[in-house]
Amino acid sequence: MTTYRNTTTDQSRVVAIKRYTTPNEAYLDAELLENNGISCSIDGAIGGTVLPFIQGQVSLTVAEPDAVRAVELVPGSELPDEND
Repeated sequence: MTTYRNTTTDQSRVVAIKRYTTPNEAYLDAELLENNGISCSIDGAIGGTVLPFIQGQVSLTVAEPDAVRAVELVPGSELPDEND
């Protein structure tokens, strides 16, 4: 099994493109990105497992230069607001 946490090697800004209620959903999308050559990280996976009632705490992040392509690949994802 591939580990997706902290796999981004790009030192540019990292942005969250999608939030999840469970880590399992995030891992599926992370695998899709990795299979298409986009490094990503899953933040909050442990908290989402231990405290599943806290929804939206798991997020899929990518390096900012990869964000547009990642959003094209991951259903339901979106680019963050400029104000975030």
